[in-house]
Amino acid sequence: MPSPFTVRESDSIRSQFPIFEKYVFLNAAGLSPIPESASRTMGELAREITMTAYLGSEKWKTRTAETRKLAAGLIGADEDEVAFIRNTADGVSLVASGFPFVEGDEVVINDLEFPSNVYPWLNLRSKGVTVKIARSVDGRITPEMIAREVTPKTKIVAISTVQYATGYRADLTSLGQMARERGFLFFVDAIQSLGALPMDVKKYGVDFLSCGGHKWLCAPEGIGVFYCAKERLDLLRLTRVGWNTVTDAYNFGNIDFTPKPTAGRFEEGTANVLGVYGLCESLKTITAFGIERNEAQILSLTGQLVESLRSRGYAIVSPMDENERSGILIFSAKDKDDNKQIVKRLNEAGILVMERGGGIRVAPHFFNTAEDIRRLVSEL
Repeated sequence: MPSPFTVRESDSIRSQFPIFEKYVFLNAAGLSPIPESASRTMGELAREITMTAYLGSEKWKTRTAETRKLAAGLIGADEDEVAFIRNTADGVSLVASGFPFVEGDEVVINDLEFPSNVYPWLNLRSKGVTVKIARSVDGRITPEMIAREVTPKTKIVAISTVQYATGYRADLTSLGQMARERGFLFFVDAIQSLGALPMDVKKYGVDFLSCGGHKWLCAPEGIGVFYCAKERLDLLRLTRVGWNTVTDAYNFGNIDFTPKPTAGRFEEGTANVLGVYGLCESLKTITAFGIERNEAQILSLTGQLVESLRSRGYAIVSPMDENERSGILIFSAKDKDDNKQIVKRLNEAGILVMERGGGIRVAPHFFNTAEDIRRLVSEL
Protein backbone atom coordinates (compact mmCIF):
# COMPACT_ATOMS: atom_id res chain seq x y z
CA MET A 1 0.00 0.00 0.00
CA PRO A 2 1.27 3.54 -0.70
CA SER A 3 2.47 5.65 2.21
CA PRO A 4 0.27 8.16 4.06
CA PHE A 5 0.60 11.84 3.23
CA THR A 6 3.60 13.91 4.15
CA VAL A 7 3.10 17.00 6.29
CA ARG A 8 3.41 19.20 3.20
CA GLU A 9 0.82 17.16 1.32
CA SER A 10 -1.57 17.26 4.26
CA ASP A 11 -1.15 21.01 4.54
CA SER A 12 -1.97 21.35 0.84
CA ILE A 13 -5.12 19.27 1.21
CA ARG A 14 -6.11 21.00 4.45
CA SER A 15 -5.93 24.44 2.83
CA GLN A 16 -9.04 23.50 0.85
CA PHE A 17 -11.07 22.82 4.00
CA PRO A 18 -11.33 25.85 6.32
CA ILE A 19 -13.73 23.97 8.59
CA PHE A 20 -10.59 22.88 10.50
CA GLU A 21 -10.04 26.44 11.64
CA LYS A 22 -12.87 25.84 14.11
CA TYR A 23 -13.61 22.12 14.24
CA VAL A 24 -11.93 18.74 14.19
CA PHE A 25 -14.13 17.15 11.56
CA LEU A 26 -14.21 13.34 11.79
CA ASN A 27 -17.57 12.56 10.19
CA ALA A 28 -16.95 11.94 6.48
CA ALA A 29 -19.45 9.07 6.70
CA GLY A 30 -22.15 11.66 7.45
CA LEU A 31 -21.81 14.80 5.35
CA SER A 32 -18.40 16.19 4.42
CA PRO A 33 -17.48 19.84 3.90
CA ILE A 34 -17.01 20.80 0.27
CA PRO A 35 -13.57 22.16 -0.69
CA GLU A 36 -12.95 25.87 -1.19
CA SER A 37 -12.51 25.37 -4.93
CA ALA A 38 -15.97 23.81 -5.24
CA SER A 39 -17.58 26.52 -3.12
CA ARG A 40 -15.89 29.23 -5.18
CA THR A 41 -16.76 27.67 -8.54
CA MET A 42 -20.39 27.19 -7.62
CA GLY A 43 -20.59 30.76 -6.37
CA GLU A 44 -19.08 32.06 -9.58
CA LEU A 45 -21.57 30.08 -11.65
CA ALA A 46 -24.49 31.29 -9.55
CA ARG A 47 -23.31 34.87 -10.09
CA GLU A 48 -22.90 34.25 -13.81
CA ILE A 49 -26.48 32.99 -14.07
CA THR A 50 -27.66 35.98 -12.06
CA MET A 51 -26.00 38.35 -14.51
CA THR A 52 -26.34 36.55 -17.86
CA ALA A 53 -28.97 33.82 -17.40
CA TYR A 54 -28.32 31.09 -20.00
CA LEU A 55 -25.70 32.87 -22.13
CA GLY A 56 -22.87 30.74 -20.77
CA SER A 57 -24.67 27.43 -21.29
CA GLU A 58 -22.19 26.10 -23.87
CA LYS A 59 -19.53 26.21 -21.16
CA TRP A 60 -21.83 24.22 -18.90
CA LYS A 61 -21.85 21.37 -21.42
CA THR A 62 -18.05 21.37 -21.52
CA ARG A 63 -17.81 21.27 -17.73
CA THR A 64 -20.39 18.48 -17.57
CA ALA A 65 -18.34 16.39 -20.00
CA GLU A 66 -15.20 17.05 -17.92
CA THR A 67 -16.99 15.95 -14.75
CA ARG A 68 -18.29 12.81 -16.39
CA LYS A 69 -14.75 11.92 -17.47
CA LEU A 70 -13.46 12.45 -13.92
CA ALA A 71 -16.25 10.33 -12.44
CA ALA A 72 -15.67 7.53 -14.95
CA GLY A 73 -11.95 7.53 -14.18
CA LEU A 74 -12.66 7.33 -10.47
CA ILE A 75 -14.57 4.05 -10.81
CA GLY A 76 -12.77 2.50 -13.79
CA ALA A 77 -15.69 2.92 -16.19
CA ASP A 78 -16.14 4.36 -19.66
CA GLU A 79 -17.62 7.84 -19.86
CA ASP A 80 -20.74 6.63 -21.67
CA GLU A 81 -21.49 4.31 -18.71
CA VAL A 82 -21.84 7.18 -16.22
CA ALA A 83 -24.90 9.31 -15.43
CA PHE A 84 -25.42 12.06 -12.88
CA ILE A 85 -28.12 11.43 -10.29
CA ARG A 86 -29.55 13.23 -7.26
CA ASN A 87 -28.42 10.80 -4.57
CA THR A 88 -27.70 7.15 -3.86
CA ALA A 89 -31.36 6.16 -3.53
CA ASP A 90 -31.97 7.65 -6.97
CA GLY A 91 -29.55 5.19 -8.55
CA VAL A 92 -30.85 2.24 -6.53
CA SER A 93 -34.36 3.05 -7.71
CA LEU A 94 -33.29 3.29 -11.35
CA VAL A 95 -32.27 -0.36 -11.18
CA ALA A 96 -34.98 -1.66 -8.83
CA SER A 97 -37.74 0.00 -10.87
CA GLY A 98 -36.19 -0.52 -14.28
CA PHE A 99 -35.10 -4.17 -14.17
CA PRO A 100 -37.61 -6.50 -15.89
CA PHE A 101 -38.53 -8.55 -12.84
CA VAL A 102 -41.30 -11.12 -13.03
CA GLU A 103 -43.20 -12.78 -10.24
CA GLY A 104 -41.02 -15.32 -8.45
CA ASP A 105 -37.71 -13.55 -9.13
CA GLU A 106 -35.41 -12.95 -6.17
CA VAL A 107 -33.19 -10.11 -4.93
CA VAL A 108 -30.64 -10.63 -2.15
CA ILE A 109 -29.73 -7.81 0.24
CA ASN A 110 -28.57 -7.99 3.87
CA ASP A 111 -29.49 -6.76 7.33
CA LEU A 112 -26.69 -4.15 7.60
CA GLU A 113 -27.71 -1.91 4.71
CA PHE A 114 -28.68 1.75 5.00
CA PRO A 115 -32.38 2.23 4.08
CA SER A 116 -31.49 3.74 0.67
CA ASN A 117 -30.32 0.28 -0.37
CA VAL A 118 -33.27 -1.49 1.23
CA TYR A 119 -36.58 0.24 0.52
CA PRO A 120 -36.34 0.32 -3.31
CA TRP A 121 -35.86 -3.46 -3.24
CA LEU A 122 -38.60 -4.10 -0.66
CA ASN A 123 -40.93 -2.12 -2.89
CA LEU A 124 -40.62 -4.94 -5.43
CA ARG A 125 -42.62 -7.27 -3.21
CA SER A 126 -45.76 -5.72 -4.69
CA LYS A 127 -44.67 -7.26 -8.02
CA GLY A 128 -44.26 -10.71 -6.51
CA VAL A 129 -40.47 -10.43 -6.23
CA THR A 130 -38.94 -12.19 -3.22
CA VAL A 131 -36.46 -10.02 -1.32
CA LYS A 132 -34.12 -12.23 0.71
CA ILE A 133 -32.18 -10.68 3.58
CA ALA A 134 -28.85 -12.31 4.38
CA ARG A 135 -28.09 -12.22 8.11
CA SER A 136 -24.82 -10.70 9.30
CA VAL A 137 -22.56 -12.01 12.05
CA ASP A 138 -20.47 -9.70 14.24
CA GLY A 139 -20.99 -6.75 11.88
CA ARG A 140 -19.83 -8.74 8.84
CA ILE A 141 -21.69 -9.84 5.72
CA THR A 142 -19.33 -12.21 3.94
CA PRO A 143 -19.65 -13.76 0.46
CA GLU A 144 -20.47 -17.07 2.14
CA MET A 145 -23.42 -15.49 3.93
CA ILE A 146 -24.66 -14.06 0.64
CA ALA A 147 -24.11 -17.36 -1.19
CA ARG A 148 -26.45 -19.18 1.18
CA GLU A 149 -29.32 -16.98 -0.02
CA VAL A 150 -28.61 -17.20 -3.75
CA THR A 151 -30.69 -19.57 -5.87
CA PRO A 152 -31.27 -19.96 -9.63
CA LYS A 153 -34.11 -17.42 -9.22
CA THR A 154 -31.77 -14.70 -7.91
CA LYS A 155 -31.57 -11.83 -10.39
CA ILE A 156 -29.65 -9.20 -8.40
CA VAL A 157 -27.45 -9.10 -5.31
CA ALA A 158 -27.15 -5.59 -3.84
CA ILE A 159 -24.57 -4.62 -1.23
CA SER A 160 -22.71 -1.58 0.08
CA THR A 161 -18.96 -1.45 -0.39
CA VAL A 162 -18.72 -0.36 3.26
CA GLN A 163 -21.46 -0.74 5.86
CA TYR A 164 -22.41 2.55 7.49
CA ALA A 165 -23.13 1.09 10.95
CA THR A 166 -20.15 -1.28 11.31
CA GLY A 167 -17.48 -0.14 8.85
CA TYR A 168 -17.22 -3.61 7.32
CA ARG A 169 -15.68 -3.59 3.83
CA ALA A 170 -17.29 -6.07 1.45
CA ASP A 171 -15.25 -8.57 -0.54
CA LEU A 172 -16.22 -7.22 -3.96
CA THR A 173 -13.81 -9.47 -5.81
CA SER A 174 -15.43 -12.66 -4.49
CA LEU A 175 -18.96 -11.32 -4.92
CA GLY A 176 -18.29 -10.28 -8.50
CA GLN A 177 -16.86 -13.70 -9.27
CA MET A 178 -19.89 -15.34 -7.68
CA ALA A 179 -22.17 -13.18 -9.82
CA ARG A 180 -20.47 -14.36 -13.00
CA GLU A 181 -20.45 -18.01 -11.93
CA ARG A 182 -24.04 -18.13 -10.67
CA GLY A 183 -25.65 -15.81 -13.20
CA PHE A 184 -27.01 -12.92 -11.13
CA LEU A 185 -26.29 -9.19 -11.56
CA PHE A 186 -24.18 -7.28 -9.06
CA PHE A 187 -25.29 -3.91 -7.65
CA VAL A 188 -23.00 -1.82 -5.43
CA ASP A 189 -23.92 1.10 -3.17
CA ALA A 190 -20.59 2.94 -2.98
CA ILE A 191 -21.49 6.00 -0.92
CA GLN A 192 -19.40 4.93 2.09
CA SER A 193 -16.27 4.21 0.08
CA LEU A 194 -16.01 6.19 -3.15
CA GLY A 195 -13.31 8.82 -2.72
CA ALA A 196 -11.74 7.00 0.22
CA LEU A 197 -11.12 3.51 -1.19
CA PRO A 198 -10.19 2.43 -4.72
CA MET A 199 -13.01 1.27 -7.01
CA ASP A 200 -12.76 -0.58 -10.31
CA VAL A 201 -16.14 -1.70 -11.59
CA LYS A 202 -14.63 -3.79 -14.38
CA LYS A 203 -12.19 -5.60 -12.09
CA TYR A 204 -14.91 -6.34 -9.53
CA GLY A 205 -17.54 -7.33 -12.10
CA VAL A 206 -20.01 -4.66 -11.00
CA ASP A 207 -23.07 -4.24 -13.21
CA PHE A 208 -24.57 -1.20 -11.49
CA LEU A 209 -23.19 1.31 -8.98
CA SER A 210 -24.77 4.25 -7.21
CA CYS A 211 -23.13 6.91 -5.07
CA GLY A 212 -24.32 10.25 -3.70
CA GLY A 213 -21.66 12.92 -3.63
CA HIS A 214 -22.01 14.45 -0.18
CA LYS A 215 -19.95 12.02 1.91
CA TRP A 216 -16.46 10.83 0.90
CA LEU A 217 -16.62 12.62 -2.46
CA CYS A 218 -16.85 15.96 -0.61
CA ALA A 219 -19.40 17.22 -3.14
CA PRO A 220 -22.60 19.19 -2.54
CA GLU A 221 -25.84 17.44 -1.72
CA GLY A 222 -28.18 16.71 -4.62
CA ILE A 223 -25.56 15.34 -7.03
CA GLY A 224 -24.13 11.85 -7.41
CA VAL A 225 -22.81 9.24 -9.80
CA PHE A 226 -24.59 6.26 -11.35
CA TYR A 227 -22.85 3.52 -13.32
CA CYS A 228 -24.55 1.10 -15.67
CA ALA A 229 -22.36 -1.36 -17.56
CA LYS A 230 -22.92 -0.76 -21.27
CA GLU A 231 -23.99 -4.37 -21.82
CA ARG A 232 -26.76 -3.85 -19.24
CA LEU A 233 -28.01 -0.52 -20.59
CA ASP A 234 -30.91 -1.86 -22.63
CA LEU A 235 -31.88 -4.24 -19.84
CA LEU A 236 -33.25 -1.41 -17.70
CA ARG A 237 -36.68 -0.08 -18.57
CA LEU A 238 -36.81 3.72 -18.52
CA THR A 239 -39.01 4.68 -15.57
CA ARG A 240 -38.34 8.41 -15.90
CA VAL A 241 -38.41 9.97 -19.32
CA GLY A 242 -37.97 13.56 -20.48
CA TRP A 243 -36.64 15.73 -23.25
CA ASN A 244 -33.03 14.82 -22.44
CA THR A 245 -33.63 11.06 -22.60
CA VAL A 246 -33.34 10.92 -26.36
CA THR A 247 -30.46 11.01 -28.81
CA ASP A 248 -31.48 14.23 -30.59
CA ALA A 249 -32.38 15.98 -27.34
CA TYR A 250 -31.86 19.58 -28.43
CA ASN A 251 -33.96 19.27 -31.59
CA PHE A 252 -37.14 20.04 -29.70
CA GLY A 253 -39.36 20.20 -32.76
CA ASN A 254 -38.43 16.70 -33.90
CA ILE A 255 -40.25 14.12 -31.81
CA ASP A 256 -38.15 10.96 -32.14
CA PHE A 257 -38.19 8.68 -29.14
CA THR A 258 -34.79 7.08 -29.63
CA PRO A 259 -33.09 6.86 -26.23
CA LYS A 260 -29.45 7.84 -25.99
CA PRO A 261 -27.13 4.85 -26.46
CA THR A 262 -25.36 5.82 -23.22
CA ALA A 263 -26.11 6.08 -19.50
CA GLY A 264 -26.98 9.70 -20.28
CA ARG A 265 -30.49 8.41 -21.06
CA PHE A 266 -31.08 8.34 -17.29
CA GLU A 267 -30.57 12.13 -17.08
CA GLU A 268 -34.07 12.80 -18.29
CA GLY A 269 -34.36 16.54 -17.78
CA THR A 270 -32.51 19.75 -17.04
CA ALA A 271 -29.26 19.12 -15.21
CA ASN A 272 -28.24 20.26 -11.74
CA VAL A 273 -25.51 22.41 -13.26
CA LEU A 274 -24.46 23.95 -9.94
CA GLY A 275 -24.11 20.48 -8.49
CA VAL A 276 -22.11 19.27 -11.49
CA TYR A 277 -19.72 22.22 -11.15
CA GLY A 278 -19.28 21.48 -7.44
CA LEU A 279 -18.76 17.77 -8.09
CA CYS A 280 -16.15 18.55 -10.74
CA GLU A 281 -14.00 20.53 -8.31
CA SER A 282 -14.53 18.02 -5.52
CA LEU A 283 -13.39 15.18 -7.74
CA LYS A 284 -10.27 17.10 -8.70
CA THR A 285 -9.53 17.73 -5.02
CA ILE A 286 -9.99 14.18 -3.77
CA THR A 287 -8.01 12.64 -6.64
CA ALA A 288 -5.10 15.11 -6.50
CA PHE A 289 -2.77 12.59 -4.83
CA GLY A 290 -4.60 9.43 -5.89
CA ILE A 291 -7.30 7.41 -4.13
CA GLU A 292 -4.72 4.83 -3.03
CA ARG A 293 -2.95 7.57 -1.06
CA ASN A 294 -6.29 8.62 0.45
CA GLU A 295 -6.83 5.04 1.59
CA ALA A 296 -3.34 4.84 3.08
CA GLN A 297 -3.89 8.03 5.06
CA ILE A 298 -7.31 6.97 6.31
CA LEU A 299 -6.26 3.48 7.38
CA SER A 300 -3.16 4.86 9.08
CA LEU A 301 -5.33 7.23 11.12
CA THR A 302 -7.89 4.60 12.11
CA GLY A 303 -5.02 2.26 13.05
CA GLN A 304 -3.56 4.93 15.34
CA LEU A 305 -6.98 5.51 16.87
CA VAL A 306 -7.54 1.81 17.56
CA GLU A 307 -4.25 1.57 19.45
CA SER A 308 -5.12 4.55 21.64
CA LEU A 309 -8.67 3.36 22.27
CA ARG A 310 -7.65 -0.13 23.30
CA SER A 311 -5.04 1.22 25.70
CA ARG A 312 -7.83 3.19 27.39
CA GLY A 313 -10.23 0.26 27.71
CA TYR A 314 -12.64 1.08 24.89
CA ALA A 315 -14.12 -1.74 22.82
CA ILE A 316 -13.68 -1.75 19.04
CA VAL A 317 -17.00 -2.57 17.38
CA SER A 318 -15.90 -2.45 13.73
CA PRO A 319 -14.37 -5.56 12.12
CA MET A 320 -10.61 -5.13 12.11
CA ASP A 321 -9.24 -7.88 9.85
CA GLU A 322 -6.90 -6.34 7.27
CA ASN A 323 -9.27 -6.83 4.31
CA GLU A 324 -12.34 -5.72 6.27
CA ARG A 325 -11.19 -2.29 7.46
CA SER A 326 -12.50 0.92 5.96
CA GLY A 327 -12.70 4.61 6.76
CA ILE A 328 -15.42 3.96 9.34
CA LEU A 329 -14.39 3.00 12.86
CA ILE A 330 -16.96 2.40 15.59
CA PHE A 331 -15.94 2.03 19.22
CA SER A 332 -17.79 1.88 22.49
CA ALA A 333 -17.34 2.67 26.15
CA LYS A 334 -17.52 -0.25 28.58
CA ASP A 335 -20.98 0.98 29.53
CA LYS A 336 -22.76 1.51 26.22
CA ASP A 337 -25.12 3.95 27.91
CA ASP A 338 -22.16 6.34 28.14
CA ASN A 339 -21.73 6.58 24.36
CA LYS A 340 -24.39 9.22 23.85
CA GLN A 341 -22.84 11.50 26.45
CA ILE A 342 -19.36 10.98 25.01
CA VAL A 343 -20.56 12.01 21.54
CA LYS A 344 -22.27 15.05 23.04
CA ARG A 345 -19.13 16.04 24.92
CA LEU A 346 -16.92 15.59 21.85
CA ASN A 347 -19.24 17.64 19.66
CA GLU A 348 -19.39 20.39 22.26
CA ALA A 349 -15.57 20.43 22.21
CA GLY A 350 -15.67 20.94 18.44
CA ILE A 351 -14.76 17.35 17.60
CA LEU A 352 -17.43 16.18 15.17
CA VAL A 353 -18.28 12.49 15.41
CA MET A 354 -21.60 10.62 15.46
CA GLU A 355 -23.41 7.91 17.38
CA ARG A 356 -24.03 4.94 15.08
CA GLY A 357 -24.06 1.16 15.17
CA GLY A 358 -24.32 0.88 18.92
CA GLY A 359 -21.23 2.98 19.49
CA ILE A 360 -19.30 6.10 18.53
CA ARG A 361 -18.57 6.38 14.82
CA VAL A 362 -15.37 8.09 13.73
CA ALA A 363 -14.82 8.55 10.00
CA PRO A 364 -11.58 10.35 9.15
CA HIS A 365 -10.92 11.30 5.53
CA PHE A 366 -7.84 12.25 3.52
CA PHE A 367 -7.96 15.75 5.02
CA ASN A 368 -7.47 14.49 8.58
CA THR A 369 -4.12 14.21 10.38
CA ALA A 370 -2.61 12.41 13.36
CA GLU A 371 -3.14 15.59 15.39
CA ASP A 372 -6.90 15.29 14.84
CA ILE A 373 -6.78 11.78 16.28
CA ARG A 374 -4.72 12.95 19.26
CA ARG A 375 -7.25 15.72 19.97
CA LEU A 376 -10.10 13.24 19.86
CA VAL A 377 -8.36 10.85 22.25
CA SER A 378 -7.41 13.66 24.62
CA GLU A 379 -11.11 14.52 25.08
CA LEU A 380 -12.18 11.00 25.96
